[in-house]
Amino acid sequence: MVTRITGKDNKTLKFIKSLKKKSNRLEYGKYVAEGRKIAAEAFDYVPNDIYSIVMSEEFAEKEPETVLRAQEICDKVFVVTNHAFDDIADTDTPQGILVVINMPKTEFLADENTGDIVVLDGVSEPGNMGTVIRTAEALGFDGLYLMKGCADIYSSKTVRSTMGSVFRMKFRTNCSVEDVTELQKKGFLVVATTPGGEIAMEKMEVPSKTAVVIGNEAHGVCNEILDASDMRVRITMEGRAESLNAAVASGIVMHWIKTCGNAPLVS
Repeated sequence: MVTRITGKDNKTLKFIKSLKKKSNRLEYGKYVAEGRKIAAEAFDYVPNDIYSIVMSEEFAEKEPETVLRAQEICDKVFVVTNHAFDDIADTDTPQGILVVINMPKTEFLADENTGDIVVLDGVSEPGNMGTVIRTAEALGFDGLYLMKGCADIYSSKTVRSTMGSVFRMKFRTNCSVEDVTELQKKGFLVVATTPGGEIAMEKMEVPSKTAVVIGNEAHGVCNEILDASDMRVRITMEGRAESLNAAVASGIVMHWIKTCGNAPLVS
């Protein structure tokens, strides 16, 4: 069943709008995924976690098949005026559909059977966070540990930047140095990426279980994690730039670990 909402002053719309704040997302255990592509991914991968679906009148009129599928998935499907949708949307040019999703009830905990993972230390830009999550999935990493100070996985911008990977990857949030040392006890080699690393990436050999650490955009990996790491690795750069974007650096290192890390050392 589709419920039509004609005004902006509605408790459902107010609730959705409140989820723009992290504190409210945590309190209610819900987040918003906005846009045609991300909604389709939610329909495919987390249909049982969908709490509600909202579409603008214009979107619903143009895409009746999406309306039908939404009704099959969820019993809370709303169609609102274009103006009301614009008011709750988080983008400048809304596509006319958003999905409210329940957060996972349990967090990821790496164990002896887990393969490579990513540790993010203070990656605070949502776009970078989303790109790292998407890249980690693409390259076959099993999950991510997020240290305190990282961007919220479930902010609208992060969710959109993942292009659906947020629904398929596993996360552990608010991690500490103790979580990193626990990874070492479980057989992970902790590899910190830093411009001052003693080992050039192309001379790195890695085992089958690696936890690669990506640092804050401005300050890099914190000293506590650097001290606790098993290896400090630098990305060789021939230009004058002092550092790389966090998401770009993570992609380079993750790709190396998956494709070249077990090759013979470069002389």
